[in-house]
Amino acid sequence: MTVKARKKHDIIRIGGTTKFCALNEPNKRFKKEYGEYQCEVIVTPELAEQVKKQLRPVYEQELKAKQDELGKEVKKADVPIVEKDGQIIINTKLKGGHKTKEGKEFIFNVAMYDAALQPLPKDVQVWGGSKVNVSFRPHFWYTDLMGFGVRFEIAAVQVLELANGGVSEQSAESFGFTAEEGYVANGGETLDSAFDAEETEETLTANF
Repeated sequence: MTVKARKKHDIIRIGGTTKFCALNEPNKRFKKEYGEYQCEVIVTPELAEQVKKQLRPVYEQELKAKQDELGKEVKKADVPIVEKDGQIIINTKLKGGHKTKEGKEFIFNVAMYDAALQPLPKDVQVWGGSKVNVSFRPHFWYTDLMGFGVRFEIAAVQVLELANGGVSEQSAESFGFTAEEGYVANGGETLDSAFDAEETEETLTANF
């Protein structure tokens, strides 16, 4: 169950590279009816520490309120900031919708903007490897089984660099790779620039 907050908590903003994301459509693998939007963001250790520092007083306040309500100490679930394969990842989510006890249905979407703060067209797909800013609010929850925890609920996403759906320079970073000396495909060109060069060559040849 969600812990009812006494006030709406402040937005926290992070920036980084998406590892996995489902922002255009909710992921229905585990939540069949409405699904869940997800955005895993790879961040720097410094940013992760800033988020923890900003979260700590609110977390402790909500935890104390819940323990006072129950009259006992409670187990604490993991915060959605994890280290995996040498990367620090902040997990943000948003429910795709829900239905009230009265049967009223609500459907949610993620508000997305480009670098110029213009709404992102609905046909633009945001893939893993994109550079983004994500604004989220902490929402606290409690269950007898899992204890007390927090989820980071997406408020909005700003897309700074859009990765394509294949293997790109951006998406390679989401696997933890960094540029190093060694073999370079296409003579150091990106695949797109190589194709552009071919098109230019064909155009010049056709003029003779």
